[in-house]
Amino acid sequence: MAEGEFDVIVIGAGPAGMSSAVFIARANLKTLVIGDPEKSELIKAESVGNYLFANGRGGRELLDEGIAQVEKYGAMAIVNEVVHIAKDEPSGIFTVKTADAKEYSARAVVLAIGVSYVQSGIKGEKELSGKGVHYCVACDGYFYKGKKVLVVGSGNYAAEEAIELLAYTSDITIISNGREFAISPELMAGLQKGSVKMRKDRGTEFIKPSASAKLTLAKKDGTKEDFDGAFVALGTASTVGFANKLGLELDKDGFIVIGRNGMTSVDGVYAAGSCTGGALQMAKSVGEGCVAAISIIKKLRGIDNYSDLT
Repeated sequence: MAEGEFDVIVIGAGPAGMSSAVFIARANLKTLVIGDPEKSELIKAESVGNYLFANGRGGRELLDEGIAQVEKYGAMAIVNEVVHIAKDEPSGIFTVKTADAKEYSARAVVLAIGVSYVQSGIKGEKELSGKGVHYCVACDGYFYKGKKVLVVGSGNYAAEEAIELLAYTSDITIISNGREFAISPELMAGLQKGSVKMRKDRGTEFIKPSASAKLTLAKKDGTKEDFDGAFVALGTASTVGFANKLGLELDKDGFIVIGRNGMTSVDGVYAAGSCTGGALQMAKSVGEGCVAAISIIKKLRGIDNYSDLT
């Protein structure tokens, strides 16, 4: 198996992701964890008393122990941000791209990404969703061939979406919505190569009086600018972002739908933790991580039963 090839990639370095990684690695499957423990909600807890065995220890200590345990059993853990994921048909192999432009592949993926969906806060966004305002270039970029397109965002995910748009159009503008841009050198080079325009403008309203009209962005400084369409990509790749790229089923509240075995509506994609909704507790996240892991082990090993009792 090549260096960048894995049996399983776990996206997320919180309790759900690390729980699944421990089980998968112990089953001698080549495992990669991509995420940043510093972004886990658990990091904020000074004392954890509602999880058995934590006994008042802090979240940072528990996460540090988790990473050490993941690596002890042979999993590889890297601190990075996933900006793109795709499944190749009919091979069933998943390709995951990180903010430093590196690519990794795997036969199965665990999404343990928490809840990080960020809306732009621009008036009219909800009403024009799918009618000029979008959230997935892989899904809707095709409709903007040769058009003038806006991307709203300030981080790596916005940069990756803009670079993906270059396959359809060369007229792309990213606005940070007032934030400072925080984009990796590798992705910044891709934006510069594609002559993507970048501004710190803050949008206040999306306006589109009719289906045939341009999408107008009203800005905080009182000016307006017309675009053919806009893609909102604030923060990191969210539950909705991954769902759009992979075609995952979401419930009415935007959480990933999983079965009792932790699998999503897409074969080979499993989910665990806060991104599946329900009780947003560490105990639930760890349990779902275990369930997803055992399901993956059985699938990839071609066995009906699997137990890890130690």
